[in-house]
Order: sequence, then structure tokens, then C-alpha cells
Amino acid sequence: MNEDKILYLLEKVYTEFSNKFDEFAKKFDAVEERIAGVEEKIKVVEEEVKKLGIKIDTEITDKVRALFDDRQLLHEKIDEIDEKIDMLQLDVNNLTVKTLYYDNRIKELSKKLGV
Repeated sequence: MNEDKILYLLEKVYTEFSNKFDEFAKKFDAVEERIAGVEEKIKVVEEEVKKLGIKIDTEITDKVRALFDDRQLLHEKIDEIDEKIDMLQLDVNNLTVKTLYYDNRIKELSKKLGV
């Protein structure tokens, strides 16, 4: 009878262990599925990051370069305009001096002529 009891207990332990093992296997399978889903999402994200990297390297970098070149051209044009303004200012100053000189000469001649 002791043997029967031991056999019964062993069967009970085996049954419970089998049930627990089945539950564990189901949970493990669910975890594996979730991990596979996460891995797929990671692959999608990696692809998107690669696409963005390529887009940055091609489109955006070229646009930034073009903007920089345009900015540099604008600065060169502004420098040219500044030089021309400086030259015009010199011409205006020169004409102002000449105008004053001739105004004074006209006044002197007018006095001499008595006008």
C-alpha cells in the first residue's frame, strides 16, 4: 500500500508538473511571439532611420550647401554695393567741395563786378 501511495503521489506531482510546464510553455511561446513582433518593429525602424540618413545625406545636405552658396553670393554682392556706395559718397563729397568753391568764386566775382 505504501507503494501505491508513493505511485499516486508521483503521478500527482507529474501531472501538476506537466500542467505547470504546459502553462510555462504557453507563456514562453507568447513571449517569443512578442519578441518576434518587437524584432520586426526594430527592423522597420532601422529601415526608416537608414532612409532618413540617406535623405539627409542627399536632399537636405545639398539644400544646405545651396543656401550657404547663395548666402556667400549675397555677401559678395553686398560688399560690391558697399564699395560702390563708398565711391559715390566720395564723388558727392568732391562735388560738394567743388560746389562750395564755385559758389564762393561766383560771390567774389559778383562783388568785383558789383552785381
